[in-house]
Amino acid sequence: RYLSRDEVAQASLSKAQQEGGSVRLVTKEHVFPKRRSAAAAAAAASPSASYGQEKESCLEPPPPSSGYLQAVDGGGVPLCLSCQQACSTGGGPWDTRFCSHTCQEDFQMRTSQTYMRSRMLEVEQGTCQHCGLDAHDLFLKVRDAPPSQRKEMLENTWLAQLSLKELNEMIRAPVEGDFWQVDHIQPVYRGGGQCSLDNLQTLCTVCHKARTATQAKERSRMRKSAAASKVASDISRLKWSRLYREMQLFKDSANLVKVAGER
Repeated sequence: RYLSRDEVAQASLSKAQQEGGSVRLVTKEHVFPKRRSAAAAAAAASPSASYGQEKESCLEPPPPSSGYLQAVDGGGVPLCLSCQQACSTGGGPWDTRFCSHTCQEDFQMRTSQTYMRSRMLEVEQGTCQHCGLDAHDLFLKVRDAPPSQRKEMLENTWLAQLSLKELNEMIRAPVEGDFWQVDHIQPVYRGGGQCSLDNLQTLCTVCHKARTATQAKERSRMRKSAAASKVASDISRLKWSRLYREMQLFKDSANLVKVAGER
């Protein structure tokens, strides 16, 4: 599971309270405006435009930016979004979100699936670590091939085991996320979530589905085992409770007999 903006905000607010400081909203500054598409630019520059009409600029204002709530200590020093330690005060707010490149890398890995996939692609080049399929290369070939040839290309690969619906979608509109996945070596349910690259691996979609199915069975066994342990614990507590009550009744009866004998 990825770290949400709300969770970052809660952590920043908590740290600011501890430090007797405040919080600030840091947003990315768009230095370069967004360019329009080539078609739109060509249309704006077309000679068919009305005479005297000013040609629209090929630049558009950037979209609204989003940011993070960051803690600032009592002395006005920004605290790292990742480790909550003091950051450098040089540069603008967006440049002082982290105390080091390591913290920035760690934070982006825990908050962005897109960033995680891009880093894994750099490290393992989209090659499945189980079957060895070069899933990234296959995606590029299928994407660039004419639609009429895509079916045959997929039929001759390991991915042909996927469902007909999935294969048809890959033929119709191939996207890289259909070909390979980022997998947690230590599963999330065993504490492997929000991790570094060391706990991640590239798996083709077929191998990822197989591993997910195996893990689902393991989780089911774990839940059943936990439920059975709880039932056994409840039964044990019930037995001891009944035994305690019986002992109390026996003790009370013995006291009554003793009192009656004394009379």
